[in-house]
Amino acid sequence: MNEMEELGRVWADTPEPSAHDLAASRAALMSTIARPGGRGVLARPGAFLRTRRVALAGAMAAALTVGILATQVGLGGSDPGNPLAAPPADAQTLLKLAARAAAEQPDTVPARGQYVHTRMLVQSSLFTADEAGTRQQYTELLVNEERWEAADVGKPWLSREQAVSATGPAPRDRWDHGVEDTVYEPAACPGQPAYARLGSWPTDPAQVRAKILAGTGPDPLRMWSSLQGLVAESVVRPTLSAALYQVAAGLDGIVLIPDTADVAGRPGLAVGMDRGDGTRSDLIFDKHTYRYLGERTVNTRDRTAKLPFGEVIERKGKTNGTAVLTVDVVPSLPEVSPNASRMRIPC
Repeated sequence: MNEMEELGRVWADTPEPSAHDLAASRAALMSTIARPGGRGVLARPGAFLRTRRVALAGAMAAALTVGILATQVGLGGSDPGNPLAAPPADAQTLLKLAARAAAEQPDTVPARGQYVHTRMLVQSSLFTADEAGTRQQYTELLVNEERWEAADVGKPWLSREQAVSATGPAPRDRWDHGVEDTVYEPAACPGQPAYARLGSWPTDPAQVRAKILAGTGPDPLRMWSSLQGLVAESVVRPTLSAALYQVAAGLDGIVLIPDTADVAGRPGLAVGMDRGDGTRSDLIFDKHTYRYLGERTVNTRDRTAKLPFGEVIERKGKTNGTAVLTVDVVPSLPEVSPNASRMRIPC
């Protein structure tokens, strides 16, 4: 087999980040290490801020990402007997209902010494070559991901992943690597955890819009991309989430996607924006409570993906995404796997 088939991870379908995006991501880093014995390219959605990361045989690449820091805020779970409003007629109405739902939740800041534990279900795409190395094959993966992120600046944090199922031709040894721990250790300038950094943000929608505009400019797609990352971070601070949804409601190009579901299968409604490259990026809300469930990227047409070992057609309707399942505060990190990877967060 060609060595270029060695396992890599690709973050695709992502607008180039602005300086504001990168500055906002200083607090956390997620990287991928090429795994021995793996053959393929794993395309995963933004765990919370869309970034692109690629790992080729014997090499490692790192990309900045934002980690969600939040306390337990009752994510997900519909309450059909107590809907906040009638089903929304358009994207603007849904975002306003989401803003109302967020505003009813209290802001909570983790105490010093605590860790924020987030559980997610990630839907991703694994592309592998056939035995002859001439044809690319697509396998859909579901991966459990957990994060333990310190409330204090300068403390290490942990990411844990485990693939739970696959649909497609890739053999099990290509995608099932058991429990994989990565410990992220701060450098000399670790930055601030997301909750601390967002604690200084205003909650007035006009001021929030001005702050986003300062980093992205007026382009609606760049504003939408920035908003998606901020929404994921601000689960800990729903008063800020409420303002973000109101800002999003004023963007040109947003559309309502009714009667959908997140990658965990929970019924929802989505607001999306076409990226102009054959994909649409969505925020998904519970169908009855209008609380945030997660995000996804959907192919709106067949697309050609360029991979390290060739090209493959990504079909219309293919979806990658992340569902946020639970968020709570715990007193410490769990026991870390003895073969955990260790990464240092750069300045």
